[in-house]
Amino acid sequence: MAGLPHIPGPENLRPFTPESLAAIEQRIAEAEALKIKRQQVELPEEEELKPSSDLEAGKNLPLIYGDPPVELIGTPLEDLDPFYKDKKTFIVLNKGKSIFRFSATPALYLLGPFHPIRRGAIKVLIHSYPCFTVARAN
Repeated sequence: MAGLPHIPGPENLRPFTPESLAAIEQRIAEAEALKIKRQQVELPEEEELKPSSDLEAGKNLPLIYGDPPVELIGTPLEDLDPFYKDKKTFIVLNKGKSIFRFSATPALYLLGPFHPIRRGAIKVLIHSYPCFTVARAN
């Protein structure tokens, strides 16, 4: 019997940890090894994945994922989009459940994704400050 299709939900929202980054790096290495093997043996290329339009940066988290737990709001999470499974990226959700996608490569060549300064900068970037909104004059 074929396996049941994977249904996304709130349990798919996992914190981005050093182990997550190591798993991504391992997938990248495996993909490179497979690419080299394909060139040597002349195997057909795999079909390229495309980013999911529902999980684009700036859009809200789709309803199928449910309401994320409060402790995961504003914290780095593993990317949900299968396109990014072998790319060094993570996402952060704000209170409005908007998706922000960031690179896990070192910023300025020295601030890794787990550095406190970088985490603080991410919190500032995703927070919507009411004092910066422009009121419309009627």
